[in-house]
Amino acid sequence: MDQPIRPVDLSAYLASPSVPELELLRLYRPAEPLTVFDIGSCEGEDTIRYARRFPNGFVYAFEPLPENRRLIAENFSKYSLKNAELVPCALSDRSGEAVFHASSGRPKDEFAGSDWNYGNKSSSLLPPSGDGPMYGWIEFKQTITVPTDTLDDFCTRRRIERIDFVHMDVQGAEMLVLKGAEGMLPRIAAIWLEVSTRALYQSQALRDEIGRSMRGRGFSLAHEVLNGIEGDQLYVNRRLARTWPYLASKRVESLANRARRWAGRWRSRMSGKPQYR
Repeated sequence: MDQPIRPVDLSAYLASPSVPELELLRLYRPAEPLTVFDIGSCEGEDTIRYARRFPNGFVYAFEPLPENRRLIAENFSKYSLKNAELVPCALSDRSGEAVFHASSGRPKDEFAGSDWNYGNKSSSLLPPSGDGPMYGWIEFKQTITVPTDTLDDFCTRRRIERIDFVHMDVQGAEMLVLKGAEGMLPRIAAIWLEVSTRALYQSQALRDEIGRSMRGRGFSLAHEVLNGIEGDQLYVNRRLARTWPYLASKRVESLANRARRWAGRWRSRMSGKPQYR
């Protein structure tokens, strides 16, 4: 039987800055009044991270799963967040309702420790692509109907004219969210999202397709972390002048890394030692 979803201590998770947090600190100063969208907030852990790092900003946490929303509310209270709002819906390509596939399960090795919720982090608007448990332990035993909204409609109602950062963790439904954000995309500065090279969910857009879509919308890939078939990418809007210093610094960094690799290969050739890549 699955263990119940319970509040966990996020102190260790929040103690060290995450990769997207570090990249954000290169884009913005902590005192800036950012508007951040945490789409697929789960337990609110990243919302808490961004709200505390940018105290003059405001974070909208979108989460459709009722059990996760309960945990978000408890965490917001525990960390005394005043600059965040829980939005109880799934962002998608249309407003209304949709079937939501709730995940559950627990791995035998408990790779994040025993005091951690595992099964609640893979729920999606898309059904899983396989018949058996994902990764051997993530199951989808329940479907529920959840409210949906589009990013464009939400911003219109709230009179939000620009978004400084989007953190998207929607388990294969990234393209649905992007299709519902066509109007706002030119005014979004940066987007962090998950990618996969293999379809874990039905109709999931894969890494290359997302890359083509983002480049076509004026975004440049600024950072990528891959672990096996899955990973995360940061896309930055190259059409916004306020992102140019960051993109320039990333370009210089890339050229310097390339020069170091070239110099290493040249030294290896000169010394007669074998080259390793």
